[in-house]
Amino acid sequence: MKLSKITFTIFSLCIVLTACGTKKAPVEEPMQMQQKSSDHKWFCFANDSVSEVELPQRAAIQSLKPWTESVRICDANVTADGKAIMLVNHLGALYFDGTENPTLIQDYQLFSDSTAGNLVFEGRVPYFTLVKNSFFNKTANKKQNQNQSHIIRLSLEQKMFFPVVTYGELNIEQTGEVTSTFFDGSDWFSSVKSTKNNKVSFHYIKWKSLVDLASVQPFSSSQSSGSISVSEISESSYRNLVTPEDFSKAPARLKELLKSIPKDFNFVLTCRDYGGSSPRYFLSGKDDGTIANAIIKDNWICAVFGDGTTYFSGSIDGHPLINNGKNVAFRLPKLPRRYSYQAFAISGKYLIVSWEESDFYKTGRSGFLSVDMEKLFYSK
Repeated sequence: MKLSKITFTIFSLCIVLTACGTKKAPVEEPMQMQQKSSDHKWFCFANDSVSEVELPQRAAIQSLKPWTESVRICDANVTADGKAIMLVNHLGALYFDGTENPTLIQDYQLFSDSTAGNLVFEGRVPYFTLVKNSFFNKTANKKQNQNQSHIIRLSLEQKMFFPVVTYGELNIEQTGEVTSTFFDGSDWFSSVKSTKNNKVSFHYIKWKSLVDLASVQPFSSSQSSGSISVSEISESSYRNLVTPEDFSKAPARLKELLKSIPKDFNFVLTCRDYGGSSPRYFLSGKDDGTIANAIIKDNWICAVFGDGTTYFSGSIDGHPLINNGKNVAFRLPKLPRRYSYQAFAISGKYLIVSWEESDFYKTGRSGFLSVDMEKLFYSK
């Protein structure tokens, strides 16, 4: 069915993260970081908190859960002023202000039974989405509440979350379920799943706030019907937004960074602009390749593959160009079998990369690695 292809495309991007994330990304004689060294530290999630751990495999055992229901870093990006935000599913958000120890911002009521994702920025303000996945989350209500929050604003100053757009504002009926949302920097686009008489159908909407989202207060009178403009779009229009493009269409800086990778090496890459909108996806070769993540900032560009192979060009804040501005490649500490690196961000001198233990679509242990790039590149 045509409708199922859309769902499969989005779902498969997440599945490939775990199924193919440990394939090797080829580089020419990369520097291999050791599992234990003074230039990095390991952190894990356990008991609704963050703690330092000796190695990922030494973290407390976590039961394997579907990726939508597990505590894991589900998205990450860099703010306009060079800070890092990591969105943690079912937990909250990590904010790195240039140090290796982040601030954990939590809201149990918002995060406990919803799947977080889609960290984006509008006017330098961070937003993300919350959805309830009825396929994996059996406790999700059969009928969604019209006051269910979908778009959440993160206030870094107040260290708080503020719901700004609900299902009601998007005219989503009680049996509707938002399955994914995309923000292009101006307009928002959502895929909506509906169930009637045990029959499932999808429709797609384009919507835009008629007021500044950052000015909306939670549950205020200004957040009423009519504050959001909603229109229907076609399946193909939505599919074009989320389907990976050929890598030949990637930004020039990204192609230059990864030019040493052989043409026959297959990968799917998620490319984020710092402080930007939803990422673009690029496919090199077949769609069964490894997963990579990249962020493009004004003074650096970085890409991290699932096996830890990392490409970097530029300089970290307050330091000269690394390798005289030429591309550098290195491998993060080797992870155990069934573990892989995922989303990352850079804050100050620290490269922060998420890691997780996975079995197909399920996730167990998870956390992040904090690498002191000053020690790695400037203290030799």
